[in-house]
Amino acid sequence: HIIQDRSQTESRMKFSQLSLTGAVTAALSVAPAAYALKQGFAGNVMADHNEFKQFEGMNAVDRMMAVTKLAWNECMSGEYNDANACENLIDQELAAMNLSFPVDTVIIYTRTPVSPTSNAWVIPMDENSMCVGKYGDGRLFYEFDWCVEEEKSMSSEDSIEKSRELIKPSKWTKMIAANKNVECIDVDGDGDLDAWHNKAMKVMGGDFEIACSEIDAYEQKVKKAKEEGSIVHKGCQKLPEINCLGLSGVDACRMIKEMVPYPNKDGKNMECFLQYLPDSPKKAEIERDLIKINEPPRNKVVIYAKLETNRVISIPRMTGPDARIGAQ
Repeated sequence: HIIQDRSQTESRMKFSQLSLTGAVTAALSVAPAAYALKQGFAGNVMADHNEFKQFEGMNAVDRMMAVTKLAWNECMSGEYNDANACENLIDQELAAMNLSFPVDTVIIYTRTPVSPTSNAWVIPMDENSMCVGKYGDGRLFYEFDWCVEEEKSMSSEDSIEKSRELIKPSKWTKMIAANKNVECIDVDGDGDLDAWHNKAMKVMGGDFEIACSEIDAYEQKVKKAKEEGSIVHKGCQKLPEINCLGLSGVDACRMIKEMVPYPNKDGKNMECFLQYLPDSPKKAEIERDLIKINEPPRNKVVIYAKLETNRVISIPRMTGPDARIGAQ
């Protein structure tokens, strides 16, 4: 699981916004096909000979967009399978594209036990905001030991807030999802489900919205967790995998907090970071929603890397409102 740590993220604007005039001028200064081959993009972008022939017949503006590269497979092997070398490669190729929009490159490292966000349990969800786990089968994993010094829940509001200061809801969650009215059946009938949903925006991080769990799953998992209490005790322990199928992401977080009520030795509670699966259509919905309220996400290329080795662990891809231009 990966969460963006402020202390372990390198993010900065790589080049300023450029006009298409400059791009067109550059394209016209050399033969169309030669330009694409010289830049080294066409061979990666074009799938076959016919596609490349179509490229040759484009006008200058369309041609510049066609050679916009959105994925850097080169970073998965060889000399570019190093986060910094990969970043340099992407910077150079982005600059050579002469794009009309800005793009950030970001290196995000995997968490370690000493990462500032290591106290967050990651909860992957589908497009309906239901918990599905990392592999889609409902299993949730926490990869580090949870070390407890005292079997006592945190009571200081300042300490509670400090525990989740880096685990915050996203802009979309606060500005869009928080305004949706969702009513769920309170299985216990004691009003605590509504209370939990009402405070969800304050106690979880990431992209998420309120959704209703399946009644049977809620009774079997959340209600059971409340009745059985803590699974952690004084000392260090591995946390077992748990199954969240049938629960919303928000209610899965409640189950986790019932199971792990005591802070760790660093004085941090178990927090929840909710996120939609990488290929979820919810990603596009979130982007559209942010554009509608004039808060578009930034164009960026994210490089995920293992902290211990600096090795890139997934193909870097350009995302953002302008990333649909060019190759897919």
